Amino acid sequence: MAAETFPPVVPDHRFTVIVPTRGDDALLGRLLSSLTAQTFPRDRWDLVIAFDGAEPTDEERGSLERLRATVVALPVRRGPGAARNEAALRATGEFLAFTEDDCVAAPDWLEAADAHLRSEPALDVLEGATLLPTGRPARRRRGEGATWLPTNLFVRRSLFERLGGYCEEFFDADRGVYFREDSDFGFTLIGAGAHVAHDARPRVIHPLEHEGWLDPIRWARRYEMDPLLAARHPRAFREEIEVVQLGPFRIRRPFVRVCIAYALSLAACAAAVALGEPGVASWFAATAIFALLAVWSKWRFAPARLPLMPVVPLVLLLSLARGGRRARTSGRAKDPVAGSRNLL
Repeated sequence: MAAETFPPVVPDHRFTVIVPTRGDDALLGRLLSSLTAQTFPRDRWDLVIAFDGAEPTDEERGSLERLRATVVALPVRRGPGAARNEAALRATGEFLAFTEDDCVAAPDWLEAADAHLRSEPALDVLEGATLLPTGRPARRRRGEGATWLPTNLFVRRSLFERLGGYCEEFFDADRGVYFREDSDFGFTLIGAGAHVAHDARPRVIHPLEHEGWLDPIRWARRYEMDPLLAARHPRAFREEIEVVQLGPFRIRRPFVRVCIAYALSLAACAAAVALGEPGVASWFAATAIFALLAVWSKWRFAPARLPLMPVVPLVLLLSLARGGRRARTSGRAKDPVAGSRNLL
């Protein structure tokens, strides 16, 4: 994004709400209804919807017109990061208020964010609470750190402009895979010295994820983006991404390690069978089964997901390998060699 293409801030436009969408009418309709119900004065915020490789339906156009929304249509799908960037080019608010089309904002979403930002005028970034329908957080926070979810994130527009927005490399157009662009943007903000705060009062509700039968496979394919994130932010990736604290111990990337253990045990079992060592093969088969149970536990041992479990670790590891190749050829990767070292 070129900085000079940003419009000037409109007086009293506190926020520009930014929404990327693939054009799902049912999802977008619920979000627009929640935005219509905002208690924050309508003349103090504007709305930009970016249709990523899609066009709004007639019904959506009517709703968008009633909300006086600006519509951006990307003729070719470029991923949510690019859609957010294109929408930000049309923004007029002091802060960009990021959310997504499958979210529902609380009526006081913008009002609560404004109250916090007025209480801390030096803030550059405010992260609100993204909750599941059960009331649990959509993503667990580690200590006081941010999750960077673009479902409920307020970013000072001048800072967003200076940093160039979201990195658009975290999208594979051939496979429709995107992941980690939110973490990449967050690590970039921290590296730029942004003042960041978290507040549970600005709330949005996000639906449960990975509910479809094939979603474990889709979930595993997203790991294609990990090598690029590790290359661009080696230290932050190692310290922040998938780190589990067990008492005094910090375990990095436990799920990836379990997938590696499964694949290696499976290969060793096959080799032992080929060499005529049934006892050794049995030992490696048991190890593979234990690793597979750990993989299955991520989906709470749902019986319907069991047939997919033997494939999930292999898809994940192949995706990491594919991502490693992409990171080595990416113009946005700072240190692909360092990135490959930090994947575990």
